[in-house]
Amino acid sequence: MIIDPLDLNLIRQLEIQGTIPVHDFVNKFHISRKEILLRVRNFEETGLISSYGFKLFLPGIHGGKWYWGCIAGEATPKFMVGNSVPYLEEMVENMSFPAGVCPNMSLLFYTKNLKDIKMLSNKLAGMKYAEVYKVGEYNVTVPRVILREDWQLLAELYNTKKMDYAKLNAITNNPKSAKELQLSRLVWTRKNRQGILSIVPNFNWSVIKNYMHIHLAVVTKLRTKGLRGLLKDIGFVGNIASRFKKRYVQIEFDLWGFSDLTTIVHELSKIDGLTVEGCSFAYRNRIYDEWVKDYIQQQI
Repeated sequence: MIIDPLDLNLIRQLEIQGTIPVHDFVNKFHISRKEILLRVRNFEETGLISSYGFKLFLPGIHGGKWYWGCIAGEATPKFMVGNSVPYLEEMVENMSFPAGVCPNMSLLFYTKNLKDIKMLSNKLAGMKYAEVYKVGEYNVTVPRVILREDWQLLAELYNTKKMDYAKLNAITNNPKSAKELQLSRLVWTRKNRQGILSIVPNFNWSVIKNYMHIHLAVVTKLRTKGLRGLLKDIGFVGNIASRFKKRYVQIEFDLWGFSDLTTIVHELSKIDGLTVEGCSFAYRNRIYDEWVKDYIQQQI
């Protein structure tokens, strides 16, 4: 599959909120709503989007203080997450070379106690090394009131045999029935922050032939601000993530071909006191919602 920068913009919106602000895209990129839907259908038909998964916004449902966290680790082929991480939301798999310089598995989850997850992460079968850190923090004083009828609607939606973006877009952007209108109030988007459910694609990045999202692992004593300035000087924008194993600084890039990769590695290698130690490529994102079905049923 071949994508272009507009496709990537659409993909990023689907990653973030599970839906696309169609009106904003039409105005910004001067394309039609029909073309947007056709592009997303192409993602589905080519296997870039393999299916859709459900995310529940637990802080909004229960209220109180919650953390959105991440376990970044070096998983072995024997790693099986199962039900070992409570309220697991998403698994991100990367191809890492050589092993150990970048996490090849990231697990996103909700929890009320990060210390418990840190203790748990050291006991995960098949996880050779793991780090736990906070991605976000929530303190909801007034939780959303959700009626039994609302949970029944969510159960029906979860059990839909064939989910595609055209159906999701109709619910979130153009509800036509009373049922769709009520569902639209329950689905979280940037315009509806009171929503408690997101429906997000499972991505198989390996089907894309002309683009890759890459993390380069570098060793350097440069501070983040100085490193960001050097990246700007060589003409690339790279998001600088936290260190892995307290040693390897992770720099994220969007690459549009092998020449981009060789240019970035060559330019980074010329920086005094910086060495490129390895890399990882985005491989697959999977929404982990096995527990969500049971959770919804318990509320009915």
